[in-house]
Amino acid sequence: MKIRLLLLCACLPWLSAAAAGIPADGRHCALVKPPADAGAYATPGGFLLVWPRNAGFSRDYSGCRTLWVMQSADDTPLLMRLYFRSGRLEAVQGFDGRGGQDARTCVRPFDAPGCGGIEGNPLTAPDLPTWPRLCTEQPDHAACRRDPE
Repeated sequence: MKIRLLLLCACLPWLSAAAAGIPADGRHCALVKPPADAGAYATPGGFLLVWPRNAGFSRDYSGCRTLWVMQSADDTPLLMRLYFRSGRLEAVQGFDGRGGQDARTCVRPFDAPGCGGIEGNPLTAPDLPTWPRLCTEQPDHAACRRDPE
């Protein structure tokens, strides 16, 4: 519950209505559930799952990066979908992080009411370091002692 409140407070102010902005047929844009190799991003309230991780995200990447709230291993509601074109953030689609399907979208130039601050948010950066997903359940694993990638 704590992570939901934290994420709602941090994300919803800049996720107000705008044009759709995310192509349904874009690379990785149709993902609903996180792949097994999604990375773990640590927040003060828990973990977010991120895919693709940095290793699959080149400087000229075109497609979506998706983030889910990790309530448990099997409970991962969609939080946001980011659309990049040639490595540049073009649109952000935000969900409530509780499993609701209603989304709000902001598109470049991110000047619509409620869309300010998107580009300065660490979750929307092209470089989003994550640990392997197993670190959410095995924090003492050797892979979890290294810096996130």
